[in-house]
Amino acid sequence: MKKYLGFGLLICVILVAFLNDNQNSSVFAATTDVQAIKNGEVVYYKDVFSLLYDELNEGVTLTKIVQDYSTKKWVALDSVTIVKTNASKNIYFSKASAADKYIKAYKTKNNVTLKKVKLNTIKTNAKAKYNKEAPSIVLKASTTKPTNTAVTVNVAVTDNKKVTFKKWAIGTKPANKFSTADTTLTDNSFTVSENGTYTVYALDDNGNKRTKSIKISNIDKTNPTISLSPSTTDATNENVIVTTSINENVRVVSKKWASDNQTATYFTKNGTKFTGNTFEIATNGTYTVYAKDGAGNTDIQTITISNIDKTAPAITLSIPESDATAVSKKIQVSTTDDSGIQDQKWAYGNKGVEYFVDKGSRIAPLQNTNQKDKIITLKNGVYTVYAEDKLGNKAVKTITINGISEFAEVTQTGVHCEVCRMDLHNTDPNKVHSAKAIDQEGNTHYFCRIGCMYHQEQANGIAFTNKYVRDYSATAPRLNNWIAVENAVTVKFNNGETAKGIMGWKLFHFTDLSSAANYLGVSKENVVAEKLENIIEYAKTNNKGMNYQYEIDKAAQ
Repeated sequence: MKKYLGFGLLICVILVAFLNDNQNSSVFAATTDVQAIKNGEVVYYKDVFSLLYDELNEGVTLTKIVQDYSTKKWVALDSVTIVKTNASKNIYFSKASAADKYIKAYKTKNNVTLKKVKLNTIKTNAKAKYNKEAPSIVLKASTTKPTNTAVTVNVAVTDNKKVTFKKWAIGTKPANKFSTADTTLTDNSFTVSENGTYTVYALDDNGNKRTKSIKISNIDKTNPTISLSPSTTDATNENVIVTTSINENVRVVSKKWASDNQTATYFTKNGTKFTGNTFEIATNGTYTVYAKDGAGNTDIQTITISNIDKTAPAITLSIPESDATAVSKKIQVSTTDDSGIQDQKWAYGNKGVEYFVDKGSRIAPLQNTNQKDKIITLKNGVYTVYAEDKLGNKAVKTITINGISEFAEVTQTGVHCEVCRMDLHNTDPNKVHSAKAIDQEGNTHYFCRIGCMYHQEQANGIAFTNKYVRDYSATAPRLNNWIAVENAVTVKFNNGETAKGIMGWKLFHFTDLSSAANYLGVSKENVVAEKLENIIEYAKTNNKGMNYQYEIDKAAQ
């Protein structure tokens, strides 16, 4: 009688457990062969299906074990062979051979063939029921584009039963970790201001739970960082290229620059857009660069450019009052420039800057004190002065010369020495012009001697393309007997002898040494050939015309 009462009591306990849906209750401890370790404790389940469902519902992975039917030992669920004995009961074998042996014996005894059940089939069925019974959660961010403001996560929860709780938390969180401490979701959305993963939890009346996570990664509150560098900080007369480097977490959607010191607000409707990483500056000043990223963050950075100099030299031309009337006049030249003057030239006539690229006479640095920064003019008309600074900026200025007196005594040829004013009568062998030069304009300049010619070139800066000296071995009047100066043999008498040359220079020019000896009536041994470079050097400081010109100018006044 006691045996039947005990069995009946056990049946009652099992029935109560089923009615209360306590599928993982410890009530089954005496009757179930399925258990798991949950939160550090052993929990019993009526079958594997219930265990797998609970695992899905809690959002965790449990340690799952079953009891081997033949050995009664507890073994891992994933390693067993499952045999279905009836509609609601499975038994488990750690060895497949033991399962086969049991199936064979059972058929022999009961004439029924038992089937094996795959664990994956049970898992699929448990997942299908869970998806049907548990709440469904859909999460959607208000925007997935880069933004520098908070993002709203919209939550949609549906269920075939009443949803009891809705909560959300920061991070990835399983259902079994949610508690009353987590934030209750009263509306169908919540707002986050930082990137990260967020989890929503829902629980229905039947105790079914579900969690769903969403990752927010489009919040960017970091401003772009701009650095600027000029192509050069040296003085230049060219535009300066400014190179920009913009560091940013997301794509830069707008780049602009503007002159002066500007605010970020200015660039909302103003500023010059640029592509690439450079823009060009034409004038000195402060410039502001603006950058905006896809999230709406902005930055500005300024750079000051102060090394551009496109200002041409300032040229001032004047005529000293002492030159009111003269056989020549001096043009006083004054040039100023911030970067310094590297070249000065002059030319007769009204000339443009382009003319002086490869022409023009330089205002030579070899002039003495009286001549410094002056141009000696020998005829009336327009003169142009050109100046170029060290950066390559160029300027020209003109001045008109009037009132230069003609010589009272007109020679038969109408020429005279440009430097010392000596009249050159071609009928007198001792007063005939002995040097001439051709300038860049093709004009011929006549000189009484080679020293005056080099003085005019070196001290007064006139640029000659060709220079000639007269061949003294030619027959008088020697009007057209010219030798290129570089081909001439220039000789002088020994100091103890009397020279027959003109103007006391004791220099004569011939085509060869033999002609020089024959003309001078001396032996070749007594003829001393003078090197051209020595004549040029001597003319720099010892040419009588260098001072004599000013003496006669002064006398003419």
